Amino acid sequence: MGNELIPALDAFPIPGPVWLFHFLLVFTFILHMLFMNLTLGGTILAALSQLFSRGKADDYRALVAMRLMGINTYGISLTITSGIAPLLFVQVLYQQYFYTATIMIAWTWLMSLVFLMVGYYAAYLYKFKGTPTKGSGGTAWLWLSAIMFFIIAMVHVAVNLIHSQPDKWAALADNPLAILGDAAFWPRLFHFVFAGLGFSGVVVAWWAARQAGKGVEVELNTRIASYAWKWALWTTLLQIADGFLLVMVLPRPVLLGFMRGGMATMLPFTLGILLALGLLVMLAKVSNPVEKFSTVNGTLMGMIATIAIMSITRHQIRAIYLEPVTARFRLETAPQWGNFILFALLLVAGLYTLYYMVREVLESRAAGQDAA
Repeated sequence: MGNELIPALDAFPIPGPVWLFHFLLVFTFILHMLFMNLTLGGTILAALSQLFSRGKADDYRALVAMRLMGINTYGISLTITSGIAPLLFVQVLYQQYFYTATIMIAWTWLMSLVFLMVGYYAAYLYKFKGTPTKGSGGTAWLWLSAIMFFIIAMVHVAVNLIHSQPDKWAALADNPLAILGDAAFWPRLFHFVFAGLGFSGVVVAWWAARQAGKGVEVELNTRIASYAWKWALWTTLLQIADGFLLVMVLPRPVLLGFMRGGMATMLPFTLGILLALGLLVMLAKVSNPVEKFSTVNGTLMGMIATIAIMSITRHQIRAIYLEPVTARFRLETAPQWGNFILFALLLVAGLYTLYYMVREVLESRAAGQDAA
């Protein structure tokens, strides 16, 4: 089975109750997902919009690209920063499995830092050497950035699947690229991509509809809102179809374990499906987002709730994947409540700072392109 390859637990106890680290992992991952969706989906949507506009600043689709990358100038850094905490909590709870997975694809895992730097730098090159500054061009830089972030997503999906399946380690040790042939790899990857595209589309539509409602470049913002809304509609439809495919390709023991989890697993899963279908209905019933801003606002809130619920389900599925082997180990605890209180205070302060920044942006009196 390959379970003999699982290393022993770290001798040092973890600095708090196990349930607390599970909660913190899911909570911080949800925060990370909000920014990650904008970074991954937003950059891909920006690259496609830039391509369709042929890089001409007077095309509304080029303005969509500029607005998205205006967000991602800050969003990429927030994606990186918010990803540190869940990465650390994964290492606390799943240390033997996660470390082994990253070692098995060590060069690819380490290259993620290079991909990240290239993608981040290319985003700035688009901003300062492309359409936002010069009125045209920069399409290649934008596509380079999108490709880098897509590759990073591939790496993280691979690590997730490898560390969740120790029984496959012996085979993967000889050929780590075989993980690309895992039945769940591509459905899982595109589940994230479609989610990012849909979320980014709704954010762009929400902002454009909000600006149009204030009387700012009404015709232009109405056109942008409709364009972004269509992207949100069709990518959400694709994500739902992909989600059902992802469930069907789960290993039978995992699927049965999930179904036998009772209310703990089935309630979030069912709620996630209902929210996704509800979002699809809301997206389909709106033809002009500017005229139905309350529905647009509700859709954005619904997407955030769906991200939160699906993050819980994702965590539960990983636990079921690993249940046969984690039952052999028991994490010892030695709570350090002083350190936890300090972490909690800094987390609250960071969230308030982020809330303050977003509020200042939303209350800005800037108009036109500067409003983006």
